[in-house]
Amino acid sequence: MRKQSSAGISARHWPDINGEMKLGFMGRLFPALLSKAVWQYTADALPDVDIRELRKRQKKEYKAMVARTPSVGSVKDNMFASVMYLACFGFSYYKADPEHITMDVFDGMINAIYTSDVMKRAYKGKNCFDRKEIDRYVRGSERSKKRKYPMDWVFDFSYDLSVPEYYVTHRECGVCKIARQEGLMFLMPHICVMDYPTIEYKGGKLIRTKTLGAGDDCCDFHVVKKD
Repeated sequence: MRKQSSAGISARHWPDINGEMKLGFMGRLFPALLSKAVWQYTADALPDVDIRELRKRQKKEYKAMVARTPSVGSVKDNMFASVMYLACFGFSYYKADPEHITMDVFDGMINAIYTSDVMKRAYKGKNCFDRKEIDRYVRGSERSKKRKYPMDWVFDFSYDLSVPEYYVTHRECGVCKIARQEGLMFLMPHICVMDYPTIEYKGGKLIRTKTLGAGDDCCDFHVVKKD
């Protein structure tokens, strides 16, 4: 019998920790979950474009991008590993048709993702300041500083639950690294906006003055309790 993870997913579904990302379960899950919201929006935004053909090109580009992107370890061990798939989905959406996917259309696609029922359900009941969430960041920060994976995030983390508040200072970002790999750094400011609503869904408020995606030396996340 194949050994199962604690989440009930076979070990073969995790990314290859010694090479490139694998499509596997997680790689197929994101497109499936986001498909309805993204393509309904796209059909409305681009009525003169063959959406069926666009979806085919995006799917092909997504698979190729995942295959050429170095792994950052397993979803089980790395809290940001799943974000790599989300990034590949967004970047491949643009690459599928740069002529028609303008920045306004791309922004609309990002908005369609973070306002979708799927995204809201994913964060339902989660709390920024839950001890389990804080511990994930503590472990993640310690893990990141080992720099085992070149494409990985590297970040510092501190917190004070009496306020409550926490600070995440990203020194390196996996999404930025994919963007550089694909020659798409100009899309980063459009992707970084997703941090605000996702933190709000968990009852927090993001205060940020710098991002790596905008060319700064770090991403300075300061998260406080939502008003």
